[in-house]
Amino acid sequence: MSFASPSLRRFLCVPAACMVCLSGCSATAAPRPGPKPQLFSTKGTPWTIQCIELSGHDRASHIEDFAKALRSTPVIRPGDVFVRHDEDGFARLYYGTYFRRTDPKTGKRDMPKQLTEDMELIKQLGDPSGRRYFLRAMIVRSPTPNVGNPAWDLARALAKYTLQVAAFEPTEDFWEYKQAAADYCEWLRKKGYEAYYHHSSSSSVVTVGLFGPDAVIERAAGLPYYSDAVVALQRDELLKYNLLNGGIYYVREKDGKRVAMPSRLVEVPGGPGSKP
Repeated sequence: MSFASPSLRRFLCVPAACMVCLSGCSATAAPRPGPKPQLFSTKGTPWTIQCIELSGHDRASHIEDFAKALRSTPVIRPGDVFVRHDEDGFARLYYGTYFRRTDPKTGKRDMPKQLTEDMELIKQLGDPSGRRYFLRAMIVRSPTPNVGNPAWDLARALAKYTLQVAAFEPTEDFWEYKQAAADYCEWLRKKGYEAYYHHSSSSSVVTVGLFGPDAVIERAAGLPYYSDAVVALQRDELLKYNLLNGGIYYVREKDGKRVAMPSRLVEVPGGPGSKP
């Protein structure tokens, strides 16, 4: 059973190879049933095995070659193999979905037995010469697809600054943070606000308004003074706080006083004058 296609063999600089299981698994063994994937669950947060990541202009075709070969390998669950082409210029190959919970007493995450077994199996996959293809495999949080109206994606905005009014982050029982941000953005739009969303691998934010460099008019004692247009938005009852997962987030100052986190001006990612 050939693992590498001609293009992949050129990329790896190795001869045609056969994928083999070197962890004592029988080549005729049936794939083990995997956990049912879902993004929102009280069973814990979903994690996966990142088998490999590739960059370069041929990354899309190479990663698909890896995925095809992995799906056709004995004892591998074909339906649990998936690929993501990310905006950071990498193509990534993943395997499996495993729910992990955090012990509230110790703060440690559990390690499901199947995750341990599959991780060992993935790292042992290679060719007859002893070459291992996924030695750098790692356990990561399951990637989630970006959602939301493309027209409201902050990455498309041409501006220097915007006012961040909400952030959404994953927790043990809440994983659809991207959907939550997109929904909140839509809700603000229906209220008449110029709202935008921005997704990252660890959080999503919602902002309102687009501003040029003149939004920060001066700095005194290290603190910015905002333009009248920005201040007017911050005085709006719906926009005065930088919410966290839909609630007011409090920080404790040096004197011990709890203060609600206000909405704040942030740079538009990739916008004119933004930091690389």
